[in-house]
Amino acid sequence: MPFTANSNLVNGLHVSAALGGGASHAFLVDTGSVGILVPRTVLGPDYQAFDPSQDIAFGYISSGKTYQGQWVKVPVVIGVPAAWDGTGDYPVAYIEVFAVDQPADFTGGVFGIGFGIGGLADGGPARNPLLHLRHQGTHLRHGYIISTQGLDVGLAASNMEGFSFMKLSGDASGRDWMQPSGSVGLSGDFSPDEYYADLPFLMDTGISAMILWVRAESVPPNLPNDTAFPPGISVTISAPPADMANEPSLQYSFVTGDNNEVSAPSQVEWRVGSGINTGRNVLAGADYLYDATAGRIGFRIPPA
Repeated sequence: MPFTANSNLVNGLHVSAALGGGASHAFLVDTGSVGILVPRTVLGPDYQAFDPSQDIAFGYISSGKTYQGQWVKVPVVIGVPAAWDGTGDYPVAYIEVFAVDQPADFTGGVFGIGFGIGGLADGGPARNPLLHLRHQGTHLRHGYIISTQGLDVGLAASNMEGFSFMKLSGDASGRDWMQPSGSVGLSGDFSPDEYYADLPFLMDTGISAMILWVRAESVPPNLPNDTAFPPGISVTISAPPADMANEPSLQYSFVTGDNNEVSAPSQVEWRVGSGINTGRNVLAGADYLYDATAGRIGFRIPPA
């Protein structure tokens, strides 16, 4: 499933889909949320009548944006061209999507395909479109691979070759997986000592920046929160954490302000919390895999 022609790591990776009999629409691929966020006007005519008093909220932690709308079950036809005429053989999922009623001028769209996010931005596995696809009468295996070129939906031995895997733990409900652990190391003139922390690791293609969520009592010294790190800070990310016995499935480093490192995010900042939001530039150096059936994620360095 290729990304749209204007997709890139700077502006985001987008796929086209038609929802509820409506026209083709571009959606940002986001592993940092779960569920499709769509303007109600994009849905077909059968879904335009609604009771606004029944609206609820859907919101994103990284941006702080909140939307009002309702979950509506519709057919989601994925990978259609921008000028789709309703014909052709495309994968379809019948799931609930979040139809946005307010703000009324919202024209974007988010294709949330993550797991274990929590909060308002997590519609749960039942609303992850890539876990419910049927194509040519067959359910595709619950998982996908993301590269800079597009989405490979449905896992098999042939497309999983070369990946280094991390096992995930199930959550308390038994219906979803939890984020694995990763580590971040910082060094530079901001502190006489290097900084290191083990944190939940979130591969997040929904943003271009990296956000480090750390406890208030263990913040990186002399680095203001909610502000881009200054140039010259070395950042090392490992998953699993670098201090574990096994070789990390993913490990990369960059220096803030160095535009020559393609895997570097647009910026790095920290906020109070607990976690590593990678940003999508990880894909410049490694493909990403999520296997919802086996409970694992993986990374693969593509051939040069």
